[in-house]
This record gives sequence, structure tokens and C-alpha cells, in this order.
Amino acid sequence: MNDYPWRLQIIYSAVLSLILVLVFFPISIGWKIIGLILILSIASVLFYYQLRYRKRLNACTKNINFLAQKLSLLPARQRYRLPILLVTGNCAKQFFPEDLTLAESNIIVSSDAVWVYVEEYSELPIVFDSLVARWPDMLGRIGLLLATTPELENKQGLYTAKLQSFRQSWVDTCRIAKYRLPVYVSAHIGLNNIHYHDEGTLPVNWYQIISRQLYIMDEYLSPVDNWVNDKKLGSKERQQRLSIRAMLREYEKWINTHILSVLTNSKQTIAKCEPEGVAIYPLNSQVLSDNLFNHQINKLTTLTIPNHHSLQEILTPPDQLVKYMPIAYPYSPLRKAICNMIMITSVFFMAGLGASYWNNIKLAQQIDNDIHNYDLIATDSYDEKYKALEILKADRDLLNDHYTQGIPVRLGLGLYHGYNLLEPLNQAIGRYVPPPPPPEPKPEPETIIVKEKEIVIKEYPVIRLDSLSLFESGKATLKPESTKVLINALMEIKTQIKLNNDVGWLILISGHTDSTGDANKNQQLSLDRAAAVRDWIIKTSDIPETCFAIQGYGAKKPLVSNDTLENRSQNRRVEINLVPQITTCQLIDEN
Repeated sequence: MNDYPWRLQIIYSAVLSLILVLVFFPISIGWKIIGLILILSIASVLFYYQLRYRKRLNACTKNINFLAQKLSLLPARQRYRLPILLVTGNCAKQFFPEDLTLAESNIIVSSDAVWVYVEEYSELPIVFDSLVARWPDMLGRIGLLLATTPELENKQGLYTAKLQSFRQSWVDTCRIAKYRLPVYVSAHIGLNNIHYHDEGTLPVNWYQIISRQLYIMDEYLSPVDNWVNDKKLGSKERQQRLSIRAMLREYEKWINTHILSVLTNSKQTIAKCEPEGVAIYPLNSQVLSDNLFNHQINKLTTLTIPNHHSLQEILTPPDQLVKYMPIAYPYSPLRKAICNMIMITSVFFMAGLGASYWNNIKLAQQIDNDIHNYDLIATDSYDEKYKALEILKADRDLLNDHYTQGIPVRLGLGLYHGYNLLEPLNQAIGRYVPPPPPPEPKPEPETIIVKEKEIVIKEYPVIRLDSLSLFESGKATLKPESTKVLINALMEIKTQIKLNNDVGWLILISGHTDSTGDANKNQQLSLDRAAAVRDWIIKTSDIPETCFAIQGYGAKKPLVSNDTLENRSQNRRVEINLVPQITTCQLIDEN
């Protein structure tokens, strides 16, 4: 958990989170402010913990500089292959000299390993992190050695708690390392009172945790039974070895029951700490008279083990025990940082795609709702219809802006489909029917004086012709079967003119359509149809062309609303109106 690359990852994650909240997420400005404050607060707390952890890291790794000096004296090939063991426990200091400076007395570089003394279990993750931060190539070559002396403990519950604390520190260190660190146990037993070969020396013995068999830690790695049954031994020496074997086997049982069972107890909620190997060392210090192992021996023999004397000034670390320590090959901090960056970026793009998809869905739903609300408004509700039309036009302008000025980021990432919404919008806008113009006030009968004679002109009924009986749909050419209808209309016109032939007349022919289709095309179609009727009447009768006027209204003057098929058929028509004009045509009397 060193500074790099966590600070960079915190900044990178905070920036991407801010982009998601401020750009992509469809939330109000209030929630965006809350998200901004929350993200900055979390980033600040993480930076605070990083700073505090860094200070603690510097305080717990004062011996790193000395280790760098020691490693620099080794050949490069050896420096990059030696395993590094972090030694801790209640007798771990016995492996390290006491007459040197603090840094020198906490580090031993042997031919087979590098040994670093760690006073407290809780410092194991921090020391590991400092080593990897300084030398990334050490990652995968670091293990732990628990040097413990039960004869220095007199309370079983307290000793079990210490072992559980070591197990938790090992789990925390593994969590930082991203792999299972190998663990070795060095158990120190009180064998100093047994004189071997009358020289005061004693062989160091150890056994593998897998096979649970005792071996002599010599160059041949001999089983302890072979060591005891050596035919070359004398009776006295053989008796000494039998005594040592009995003591070793009792101590082995005690280790399995009170140490290894605590480290590998499956009832604990943390991972099992399976040691790679266990070494049994002779004790090199004074012990408590009433200790845990003494209780075990006292139960078996009712005897009390005497206190011990120092065997030698210093014990050497078990190089042969860790000589073949398994090497892991985890990712380096830089590679882990790159992988984390890729994962963070992937999460960002997934969240961005999800937010973009939701934003596009909301845009489509909004436009669909606007079109639906527009269609629900009755055609004759002109004010409401016009307001809904303005909303549709605003939606169309928004989509046009996306087309001309670029798609917004919150709708992008390849999920934008607003172009498909333009056509339904244009169709809905094309269905708009403007309100008809206000009806012209009916002119009151005018009093016209002609040659000092007062004449009152009356209104005459409108001659209304069905367009389908005259024309094909969408065309302005008269059908052959329309002749009969036109003849009847012409006879009606002449009849009305004869009734008041003492004034002039203007024959106004106007065409009308329904609201379907384009408004401009409908107006032109209605004008062409009115012209076709006029031309037929001129060609058929003796009424001069100057007596006619035509007008195309399209769908501007409907008789009824265009909401049904029957009503639209009534609005498709040609109307002939007789408008009194003083100076216009008069029908010539054929008699």
C-alpha cells in the first residue's frame, strides 16, 4: 500500500467519477452538487489515510538504509535471488546480535537468505510494504519466520491470543502482497541441560509440517530414528540421543496441539496459516519456572524441568529451513497499477454507456410523449393544439442542433438515435390544421340606384359540387362522367341570374380540400380544380370569361372538422357563388 500508485489511482478515480456525475448521469443540479461534495470528501479521506500511513511507514523502517548498504555489497545475481525472511516472535531477537547499532542488529545477510527483525506483529504489513516499495523485485521472495518460545509464557489463553494476532498480521500482509506468503516456525525448547558428547553442544533438529516426521538438520537431512539407531554410537551417546528424541517428540506433540492448531484452525474467519516447515531449536535464554511446556511435562512425569543456561552467545537463523522457500511471481506494483487503471476505466465506460443509454431512452420517451399528447388534442381546440405544436417544434430544433452542432457527450458513446425521431416529428407537425379565418360578416342588402330606380339585391344560395364526382383523387382533370353534374350547375347559375338580370353579376368559383397532405399542394390543387370548372362553363355556355373569378382555399375553410373520413369527404368540394356587381356581366336575353 505504498504511495505510488495509489495516489494516482485515487485522483484518476475521482476525475472519472466527477465526469459521470456532472456529464452523464441524468440527475438534477442539486444531486450533482451532492455527488461532487461526496466524491471530493471520499478522495480527501483516502489521501488523509495515505499520508498517515506514509508517516507510519517511515517510522517503522529505519533499518531500510542499512539493508540497502548490505545488499549493495552482494553480487547482483545473489542479491536478486536471496529470499527475505521477516523474523518476529518472543525469541526472534536471539538470532540477531545485540552489540551493534539498532539498524545493524536488526538485519542479517547470510549466504542463503536475508533476515530482517520485526519487533511487533502489527508491523509486518508495513515492513513488507516498505521493502517492496524500495525494491519491487523483492515481491514474491519475502516470507515470515515466527520464532516462539512457549517456555517464556505461563498463560495459555494469552499465548493463543498472540498466535492469533500473528495469523491476522500474516493475512493482512498477504492481502497487500496479493499472494500467500510462506511461513516458517522456529520453536525453541529447553534442551540446554542435556550435555551432548560432554562438549556442551547439541544438534539442531527440525521436522516438516507436511510429513510430521522429525529430521536432523544436517547435510544429509537424516530422520531422527536413524540418528538414534546409528550402529557406530556408544552406549552413553546412544542413551543421550534416546533422551533427546523422547523430549523432541513430546515437544512435537505440544507444537501440533498448541501452535499449529491455532494457526490452522478452520473455525476462524480468516485464512489458514499453513507453515512450510517447523524448526526445533535449543533454548538460549532463561525461562519462566512455571511455563506452558513445563505444565505439559509435569502432567506426564510429575517432574519439573530445570531452568536453562545460555548455550552460546547467538543462534544462527535456520538457513537450511528456508533454502528452498517457494518463490511467487505476482504482479509488480506498476503492473498492478496498470491493471487497476484498466479496471477503473472499464467501470467508467460501463457506467457511461449505461447513463448514455438511459439518457437516450429518456429523450425518445419525451418526444414520443409530446407527439402522443399532441395527437390527443382535438383538432378544433386550436389554442391547445398550437401550444403542443410549439413543443414539437422545440423538440425538432433540439434534434437539429444535435445534427449541426454535434451530439452531446451525455447522449454519445455510439448510442444516439435521435436522427430516427425527426421523421415522426415532421409528420406530426405536418398534421397541424390552422384555425379557419373568422367568417366574413354578411353584408346587409345594399340599396343601389340605377337610373333613378332603387333595387334591393338579395343573397342567393351557393352551388356546391362534390370533388370526387368531378375529379380523380389528387388530380384537377375533369372526369368524363362529370358532365351531367356540371350541366345541372350551369342551369342553376342561369336560373339565378335571370331572376335578377337588372344588375351585374360576378361568378366566383372556389376550390376546397381536406387537411391531409401538404398545405401548399392542397391549395394549388383546389385552385386548379376551380379553374377546370370555370373553363368548362366558358366553353359550354355563352358567358364571357370576364364574368368569372376563381379562388383556391385548400383546407382553410372546412365545412366540418377533418377528424373522420366522412367529414373530410364533405370538405373536398367546389363552390360556385353569384356575387352582385354593378359593372359586371348581365345575361343577354335569348328571346
